[in-house]
Amino acid sequence: MKKKILGKTNLEVSIIGFGGIPIQNLSMREAKGLIREVLDAGINFLDTAQGYGDSEVKIGEGIKGRRGDCILATKSPCRNAQQARSHVEKALRRLGTDYIDLYQIHHVSKPYDLEQVLAPRGPIDELVKIKKEGKIRHIGITGHNPDLLQRAIEQSPELETIQFPFNIVEDGEPKRLLLNSAKKLNVGIIIMKPLAGGVIPEPQLSLRWVLQQGVDTVIPGMILSSEVRENATIGDEPLPLSSEELFRLKDAVKDLEENFCRRCMYCMPCPEGVPIYFIQELGDKVKVEAVKKMCQDMYARLDKTVEDCTECGECEKKCPYELPIREMLKEKHKLLTGIEVN
Repeated sequence: MKKKILGKTNLEVSIIGFGGIPIQNLSMREAKGLIREVLDAGINFLDTAQGYGDSEVKIGEGIKGRRGDCILATKSPCRNAQQARSHVEKALRRLGTDYIDLYQIHHVSKPYDLEQVLAPRGPIDELVKIKKEGKIRHIGITGHNPDLLQRAIEQSPELETIQFPFNIVEDGEPKRLLLNSAKKLNVGIIIMKPLAGGVIPEPQLSLRWVLQQGVDTVIPGMILSSEVRENATIGDEPLPLSSEELFRLKDAVKDLEENFCRRCMYCMPCPEGVPIYFIQELGDKVKVEAVKKMCQDMYARLDKTVEDCTECGECEKKCPYELPIREMLKEKHKLLTGIEVN
């Protein structure tokens, strides 16, 4: 497996990492077996989060006896010092380890999120203290808003990595500017959702395309042994796409590009509190059989759903892609529940 240095962390990470969301769908026995297959394949970067169900626990069980073979990354939406310390302590217990290689401040996608993150004596300052204690080794940030992430890494030298969604559909100038800024600042680049939540129909070509863009590691979710093998093969020899393969990939995503939510979050906040971007994501992922039930369960647990939409149209006025968001949400609701919204 080819490896790269993850920015100024100096961590040597596999260019294909392991995205830890879908593992919550597996039994403990299956999850432990999958993690061992991942490590055996040379994939050493494992990404999880406080909000991914029991993913941390299962990964912790899977790496028992092999802690030295992996680089553990986890994250939480900590927005103050107290949360940062509490969340790290909980993650250490769930992962069954005495240190975390990379701890990321999760889901910083709105200006007020960034204000809280960068505040004096806020989460970054506390994570720096925890880092000095040896409980975490490096600090990163994740989000869906490239403009905000760029501001974050330019304003805080303590942030050593960024993680954001990027693929041939979710591309554009803001993400290119973020990539360039990260490279100039030697900030490690971790790419989530390289397959747009599993909906890009040419997954291997999509992974190779992302790896061509100068990123450090790409973290597709994996739940099957076949996925581990196929993805590891790409990491062993990440060949650039030929012109014919690039044409095939672009042709495969044509329909997605027409009405695809890039999760830029400019539509937010919804006056009724409906988590528009998250429902769009669940509605795309639910089409993937391996995570269908997980998406349906997550939607059922939301405080606000499409049924709470008053069709005020504010989201569509703010959408830079001019998407028919209200109709798209109704379609996603039907996919997630089997019930039409009038």
